[in-house]
Amino acid sequence: MQQELERVSTLNTTINDDGALLHDAKEEHVGMGGTMKGAQGAMSKLGRQDIRDAIILRCALVFYWIVVVYVLWTRIKIPFLP
Repeated sequence: MQQELERVSTLNTTINDDGALLHDAKEEHVGMGGTMKGAQGAMSKLGRQDIRDAIILRCALVFYWIVVVYVLWTRIKIPFLP
């Protein structure tokens, strides 16, 4: 009888400890929800910024090559250009 009482007491302590651990894990999970939403917003903003930077880079390259062709056309008079 004494052994059974000790076993039940140990089991009760284990259950209480596990319950406290699960409660702490749940609170931490709920706390991370706001952090995840903030990170998601930052990632979407970075994605839009990356697309904008790619567009600006392509436009700059096109402008550069237009200037190069114009300079060659006016200075050297390349025959294949009108």
